[in-house]
Amino acid sequence: MTETNSSSLTRRELLTAGAGAAAAATLPSAAGQTVAPVPNMPTSSRELWQWARTQPMLDLQTAYFDVAGGGPTLRAAMAAEYRAREVQSIGLANAAERWTEETNRLALRFATFLGCDADELQFTRGTGEALGQAIAGLDLAPGDEVITTTREHPAALSPWLVLARRREIVVKQIELPTPLTGPEQALGLFAGAVTERTKVLAFAHVQYDDGAVLPVKDLCAFARQRNILTVVDGAQALGMVEFALRDLGCDVYATCFHKWLSGSHGTGALYVRRETLDRVWPVEPRGLDSVPPVFTPTDADGNNGVPAALHKLGSSVPYLWPALRGVEAALEFQQQVGRSKIEARVRELAIYARLRLQQVQGIELLTPARPGLWAGILTFRVPGKTAVDLATAVERTHRVHVRAVRWPNDEGGALRLSLHVFSTHDEVERLVQGLQQALR
Repeated sequence: MTETNSSSLTRRELLTAGAGAAAAATLPSAAGQTVAPVPNMPTSSRELWQWARTQPMLDLQTAYFDVAGGGPTLRAAMAAEYRAREVQSIGLANAAERWTEETNRLALRFATFLGCDADELQFTRGTGEALGQAIAGLDLAPGDEVITTTREHPAALSPWLVLARRREIVVKQIELPTPLTGPEQALGLFAGAVTERTKVLAFAHVQYDDGAVLPVKDLCAFARQRNILTVVDGAQALGMVEFALRDLGCDVYATCFHKWLSGSHGTGALYVRRETLDRVWPVEPRGLDSVPPVFTPTDADGNNGVPAALHKLGSSVPYLWPALRGVEAALEFQQQVGRSKIEARVRELAIYARLRLQQVQGIELLTPARPGLWAGILTFRVPGKTAVDLATAVERTHRVHVRAVRWPNDEGGALRLSLHVFSTHDEVERLVQGLQQALR
C-alpha cells in the first residue's frame, strides 16, 4: 500500500467522516446519539492492519513509537468531535434540559465498554485528574500508610506526596526489580510491606516506564481480604489490553482516552467501585446530596438524575460532551476491529521488536520477558550511552520517533518503544537500522 503524508483534514473530510455524528441543529435526543459503524473495514488480517494504519491522523513518513506518551487521534474521532461542537454551539439555547439525558446515555455507553456499572463512572480530562480527585477525596488520617512503588508516574505519585504533607500520612515506596521475572515478585513485595496501618495499595496496571503488566487481580484480591483500598493507574492499559473493570476487583481505577484508545485529547475516566463510593469525598462538587446529612442537592445542569458517581463527584459532560462524542468513535473502532484482535496485533509487533532488538549489540532490555508481564511497551538501554542522544539520532537519520525516559540509578536513561496497530514491521526495521548506525 502506498503511504501518503497527510497532516491536515479539510472541512469536507471532517463532515464526511462525521456523517454518523449528530446532524440536527439542536442537541439531539438520546435515541439519535449513536456513532456510525466504521466504514469499509477489511476482513482479512493483512488488509485490516494496512487499513488501520490510515485511520489515525498521523504523519506516515515518520515511525511514531510513543503512544505511551500520547496517541494519535482517529480521524473519525476528530470528525465526530468537530460535528458535536457545531451541534453544541447551535443548540445552546435548548441544551440545558438535555444534559441529564445525554449524561445518562454516555455513562451507560462507556461503562459497557469498560466493564462496569454506569453508577461507578465519572468523566475527567485524563488519568492525572482522575487520580488527583480520587486521592484527595479519601479520608486518611495521620499515620495511615499508602504503599506504592518507586516506578510510578509523577502524576500518580504527586497526589500522595501532597496528602502526606497535608495530613501526615505515610507513603511507602517499594522497589520493583527490573525486569520482573514473575507476578509473584510484585505480590510478595507489596505483601511484605503491609502493616496494620496500611490503608491503600497504589500501583499501575501497566507501568509507564518499562511496560510491565502487574498482577492487578491478585493484588486487589490480596488487598480486599485485608480491607485495604486499591487505587490503580490505568493510563497505559485501556486500548492496548483487553479487560473488564469488574473483573479486576479494584476499588479505584483511573484512565484516559487519548493514548492507546486514540480518542479525543483531554478526556478520561475515574472508576469508583459502587461499594467504595461512600468512602470518597467530592473534590469538585457541582450538584450533590452526596455527603449526608445534606439532603437537598444544588440545582446544576447535568448533575441531577444522573448515575451515582457523576452525581456525587460532579458531572463534566456539559463541558466535555464534544470530546466524549469523539471518544465514542474510538470505542466503535475498538469494538468493530475487536479488542482481543487489537491486543494480539500489539503483542505480535512487540515480539518482533524484541527479537530484533536482542540482535543489536549492547542493548539491554528492561521489559519483562515472561508471558503475561508485557504488552505493547518495550524499554531498553545501552550502558554508556545517553538515551536522549540515541533518540535524537534515530529521528534525524531514519525518521523514527521513540521516547527517552528517566531510569533509576542511570543518568543515561532508557528508550521506551510503544507499538500500536498502526505500527509496522518495516518501521521496527528502521528503528533497528537507526540504532545500529548510532552505535557504530
